[in-house]
Amino acid sequence: MNADVTPRQIVLEDRRRLSWYEFGDASGAPCIFLPGSSSSGIAGRALDTAATAAGIRLISIDRPGLGHSDRAPVRRLVDWPDDVAALLDQEGIDRVGVLGHSAGGAFALAVADRLGDRVSATVVCAGSGPYSERWFRDEAHQTPTSRVFYGLALHAPRLFGAVLSAGTPRTAKGIDRTVSLMSRGTSPDGAFARTHPEETRAAMEAVADGFRQGHEGPTDDARLICSPWGFELEDVHAPVEWWHGEQDGTVKPEAGRAITARLPHATMHLVEGGHTLLFERPQEILEPVRRT
Repeated sequence: MNADVTPRQIVLEDRRRLSWYEFGDASGAPCIFLPGSSSSGIAGRALDTAATAAGIRLISIDRPGLGHSDRAPVRRLVDWPDDVAALLDQEGIDRVGVLGHSAGGAFALAVADRLGDRVSATVVCAGSGPYSERWFRDEAHQTPTSRVFYGLALHAPRLFGAVLSAGTPRTAKGIDRTVSLMSRGTSPDGAFARTHPEETRAAMEAVADGFRQGHEGPTDDARLICSPWGFELEDVHAPVEWWHGEQDGTVKPEAGRAITARLPHATMHLVEGGHTLLFERPQEILEPVRRT
């Protein structure tokens, strides 16, 4: 957990800054990491040891409006791969693995759809689905509370941002208190917080850093997932390795089943674990990237 957390930046054609962090093996197989909702690229710090051992250069991105990256409020999810392509061109990377966790899974699928020839492997863990689609809301067993929450992101973004911000600890004291509360839980995620407090704290710090510029960026991030994506899952022809914890209470495994049933070339790995599965079993989940 002593990895360097100095952000790197490029300036895109529209003058926006795009920031990222690098973890793992600097000379290893490149892999874009897209962390969960509201999380900045420092979330990749929790994967530094595993990426180093696997020989992977983990490029962990601040999505627009998160961390140090500038906002891009007028866009769709399908536009996101253009930012990734610009970063790859800047770094001279022809082919890259893509890893998405939670909300980052939707962004990973967008990259796989649009940059298929440049993607060596796509891995998603507990990924979010297209909330604008009725079939997904029904098949994913989305709760009424969740439907209201994501409805606010679309129809009342200011209120959504205020609610999201109020529930996000952003001081060291607040993060420590939240980690302590999480560690008392009986779920797999509670057990992970007890046995991996530093990794849990790193994940919380990444969310806090996602709010560095305020709640507008995290709200934009959520709205992209809740709005029509601009592509169909059936059109993602790249192979996708999908991992999901059977006890995941944040993104239920039914969501993973619904999504992978529509992806033409998806392999579903349903295993014991919760929403922190990626950080519990990073070596296994990173294996497809290591092989490329």
